[in-house]
Amino acid sequence: RRLGTLVDCLVLNYRLRQGPGRARERGAEGPLRCCGCRRFLGEPVTVPCGHTYCRRCLRRELRARCRRCRDWLLPAGGTSTAAAPLRTSVCERARAGTRLEELLAQGRFREALGAVSQALRADSSDLMLRIYRAESYVGLQEYKTAIEDLNFVISKMPNWPEVYFRKGKVLQDSGFVGDALQLFLQCLALDEDFLPAKLEVEKILCDVLSPEKLGESLKESAWNSPHVRNKPFMLGSEVTASYCNLQLCPQQSLGGSDVLEPVSGGLNRAQSAHALNSTKDLAKEDGLKRVSSEPLLSGQGKGALLKRKLSFSEQDTVVCEDGRNKHKKQGESTKRDMTLAFGTIPGDLIDASDFECSLCMRLFFEPVTTPCGHTFCKGCLERCLDHAPQCPLCKESLKEYLASRKYSITELLEELIMKYLSDELFERKRIHAEETAEHSNLTKNVPMFVCTMAYPTVPCPLHVFEPRYRLMIRRSMETGTKQFGMCISDSQNGFADYGCMLQIRNVHFLPDGRSVVDTIGGKRFRVLRRGMKDGYCTADIEYLEDVKVADEEELKKLRELHNFVYSQACSWFQNLRNKFRTQILQHFGPMPDREENIQAMPNGPAWCWWLLAVLPVDPRYQLSVLSMMSLKDRLIKIQHILTYFSRDQSK
Repeated sequence: RRLGTLVDCLVLNYRLRQGPGRARERGAEGPLRCCGCRRFLGEPVTVPCGHTYCRRCLRRELRARCRRCRDWLLPAGGTSTAAAPLRTSVCERARAGTRLEELLAQGRFREALGAVSQALRADSSDLMLRIYRAESYVGLQEYKTAIEDLNFVISKMPNWPEVYFRKGKVLQDSGFVGDALQLFLQCLALDEDFLPAKLEVEKILCDVLSPEKLGESLKESAWNSPHVRNKPFMLGSEVTASYCNLQLCPQQSLGGSDVLEPVSGGLNRAQSAHALNSTKDLAKEDGLKRVSSEPLLSGQGKGALLKRKLSFSEQDTVVCEDGRNKHKKQGESTKRDMTLAFGTIPGDLIDASDFECSLCMRLFFEPVTTPCGHTFCKGCLERCLDHAPQCPLCKESLKEYLASRKYSITELLEELIMKYLSDELFERKRIHAEETAEHSNLTKNVPMFVCTMAYPTVPCPLHVFEPRYRLMIRRSMETGTKQFGMCISDSQNGFADYGCMLQIRNVHFLPDGRSVVDTIGGKRFRVLRRGMKDGYCTADIEYLEDVKVADEEELKKLRELHNFVYSQACSWFQNLRNKFRTQILQHFGPMPDREENIQAMPNGPAWCWWLLAVLPVDPRYQLSVLSMMSLKDRLIKIQHILTYFSRDQSK
């Protein structure tokens, strides 16, 4: 853990030296680039946050967080999701890498080298093929040639963390521990969650900071001249000036010299056991043995011996020149292939039918990808999950997916649609906007929840489990109105002629898709016309307000009646049994205070509605009081009810 903190500090220092913005620079990217390796997507996998990676990148656990949004990635074997309906003609070249990876994993490096060389002759622009060839060379212990391929990839994509890591591993196995450390740090500067690089840095630091190595460093303090300068941290094009960044061909080396600079600093003198084991075959040379076993060698001798270990051969030069010329020729003649290799595809390969939702049969709108790999419009999938927690196509269980409620948009599909189907997307958005506007109207086609009585200012908690009402609540939230009507049922018309609007204050979703909705009563309304939409009732409504009393004498009498009924209500409530009173307080809260201006609110005093909600009377009687537009008539009705219950209390 302490070494991890030290690594974080080193990476932070490294990133500060390169200037703001360099570490996270993404450069020119197409929508078909993997978020991890930046190459053309092969076997695309969409993670829960909605970003898409090659399956290879996730399988190798190269990082712990998404490189785009910093969300945690699922571990290997988790419920990652296969994504995006991409045409076979587009992804054919990406699948070729799977066979190469199998050969490399089986240790068949010669066979892998032959296969990748053949693939490069067909398409020299695919940078991933260069990496596969470098892996093959490393397996054959041809480190110099592997470095050449990795340098070429870095020159084309200087912000690809994995390439710096691979080059660092080659240099580490070759004995250049200090330069390997620098490349590992550069990899972490580009992607701080690149776990293999972090582990390698910790191993190197543990080896260097061990008591034995510290003792050797103290003994060698006399050898370290003040004229020997430590190599500064460098990034991007700057790192090519380092002696560890071996050039593609001898004639390209710095100053025209083919003699490598001596290894300097304590890090390079501290050779780990891992580096010795990985280069044991090359260590047959007497010089390499002396480099690994004699830490007190002079810088000149050590540099010469390391030069012999990684010297250029005539065959290397021929291979390098042929590869460069081949790349140039292919680049001139296969412009279409170059386009595919760098993350874009010709428009004639795009078919709009590949981007249709299988539920609504329209262009994807806010596409989301399930753990089983199927993609739907977000709204379409949510409606299906309202009925059953399983994939609409393959019927695989989506209980965990439903419980997480993390329906992240698949950015790959969204970017492809925006880029290649912009006209169709514009029309799709127009239709969606019209539907949203229709759901936002609070007088026409207002959604109706047919369940219980609701009253202005009175809380009304709801347990929503029916699919139609799940959809209704979700639409109310998405449109921003957060309102719907509440009515009691009616045997003749379906629901009553009068009701109350409910305002959603909070929604708590349960893992199985049900929800507990906290609402409070708003305006009263009268139903003008009934309708139906997607399984739930709708209505055209008009809102009700109390008729205000203008005459002073009548207003005075109304206040007296109001005060008398309020006192009568308080007396009735106080005389209730403690059990009933406690239940009422828990469910409805305390009784509202008496208001000075009894006509200030369009629905009258709040305590009237609170009392009407707690009184044990028939809902039809409550509905008749709700429909009244006269405060005086409403107070008289409540007075009759209180008088009746007060007589029962006295008995």
